[in-house]
Amino acid sequence: MESTIDSIDDPRLAPYRDMRHKNWIERSGWFIAEGPLLVERLLHSGYRCHSVLLDRKYYDRFRPLIGPDVPVLLCDHALIESLVGFNFHRGVLACGIRPPLPTTEQAFASMPCSPADTLVALYGIQDPENVGGILRSCAAMGAGHVLIGRGCADPLSRRALRVSMGNALKLNLMRSLDLALDLIWLHETLGVTTYAATLTPRARPLESVGRDGPVCLVLGNERHGLPASIEDACRESVCIAMADGVDSLNVCVAAGILMHYFCRIATRPSGSL
Repeated sequence: MESTIDSIDDPRLAPYRDMRHKNWIERSGWFIAEGPLLVERLLHSGYRCHSVLLDRKYYDRFRPLIGPDVPVLLCDHALIESLVGFNFHRGVLACGIRPPLPTTEQAFASMPCSPADTLVALYGIQDPENVGGILRSCAAMGAGHVLIGRGCADPLSRRALRVSMGNALKLNLMRSLDLALDLIWLHETLGVTTYAATLTPRARPLESVGRDGPVCLVLGNERHGLPASIEDACRESVCIAMADGVDSLNVCVAAGILMHYFCRIATRPSGSL
């Protein structure tokens, strides 16, 4: 369903208008993918597409990827730049349709939790770049289930999606309205061992911890960490050893270290390299 757009006032351009000054939040039902890579990953994902906005020169490349029921809006590059307000997109954008995120219980009612699963839970991580970087590491390490707790940036915001390199679209995202209760439910119902990433005295050194079954890594706000109620809901607390004089890591970096350990190292037999 191709259409040529000649006017910046065309109502079909509404999702893309003045993107520099707004972001499509969750209740809008939309999200925006910018640039060839992210649009291609959206089109290959399980998310439905509201429309695709293309500079005419990209039509032949993207047309085979776009479903027959998805509107394709073709226009000149200058019109797209004027409409959007910046040029990161390189003349390729798409508007995805976001379904409501399921709760933790709803998500696991329709999919199993296997002993090899590594889950990640986020609480109070407000920076979309940190959220996007964590989601990129989740996809890379095979941690496919992510609980989004209160106070977190939207995982499908433009910046988070861009920093994740579109990998957020590959993950099973779920909404946690009460993370402490969800962590208890994961352990009691699915046998998931939950680990709070903290610097509190109760935290064990990461390298001293093993795994035997599914795990969930719980990460909090960089400044304030995890609330005591959430750490108390976890089965164990872990910390990453650092050199003298350094008391913390960027949460995105810490998440990558934790996931690499639990997904690649803690699963190895004792004594292996």
